[in-house]
Amino acid sequence: RDSVASRGLGDVYKRQEIMILENLVNGETKLSKSEKLIALEVLKNPSKVISQSISSLALQAGVSLPTVNRFCKKLGFSGYPAFKIQVAQETTNTNSMLLDRFNVDKDTPEIVKRVMSDIQSTVVSVGQNLDSKSIDTATNMLATAKSITFFGLGGSGPVALDAQHKFFRFGIPVVAHIDYINQRMIASMMREDDVLVLISFTGRTAEIVQTAKVAKKNNVKTIALTSKNSPLAKLSDVVLHIDAPLENNLHIPMTSRLAHLAIIDILSATVQARFGSNIDLSRDEVIKNIEKTRV
Repeated sequence: RDSVASRGLGDVYKRQEIMILENLVNGETKLSKSEKLIALEVLKNPSKVISQSISSLALQAGVSLPTVNRFCKKLGFSGYPAFKIQVAQETTNTNSMLLDRFNVDKDTPEIVKRVMSDIQSTVVSVGQNLDSKSIDTATNMLATAKSITFFGLGGSGPVALDAQHKFFRFGIPVVAHIDYINQRMIASMMREDDVLVLISFTGRTAEIVQTAKVAKKNNVKTIALTSKNSPLAKLSDVVLHIDAPLENNLHIPMTSRLAHLAIIDILSATVQARFGSNIDLSRDEVIKNIEKTRV
């Protein structure tokens, strides 16, 4: 992993691509039970962390000082001071004010209405903003692939598993992996006639970006479901991005997951429509495969 440890605290200012608060909200970095307690305290009040000592945060989260240090290093920082600098940078941006729209005095019907409204607007945004040319390119890649592999971490893991469930019925070798170590090993063994689909809302998680680099080195064809212009997007052959409203980060894992699930459904439909026109497997064979899997 590319760590801040070898570069010093000054370099943290240059790492705008980290967006660590979004990382914590989306759960893209695998944390232990104790580390999740720290993440929860950070997300409750990011501004407080800026002036908070490590011992104070440890006490508030009910964990030990070494646990806080491990938490910071797992996220790619040399230690707690470097982590606080990044949090300070992000809390100056309107996009990182996590709880502003969910004040404790709001009643349940209002919260339900707001959550459902955000979900609906995100799904509508997918339909309106997806680039048809990118969909066509991704469809051709998937329909002609020797094998298809889906990678997702944290909240993106269930999307990868859902994609496996949909695509294996076409009769193409398909697998999903949600463990970083497995992903690295699989990516290192993939070839040019395989297709790798990488799923990450932020596109900044160090593990998924590193895996994309391995795939690129092996000339593996890659499709990314991620944010536009993210580090992951820049490493991928085709990018299918969504523009979710980041000012309401509290339930972004739900809205982003639904958006990615919608994109998987779209790709599943377009790939199925493409069978019989430009690959060996006929449409009738695909239909038979789908019928066989019905229980």
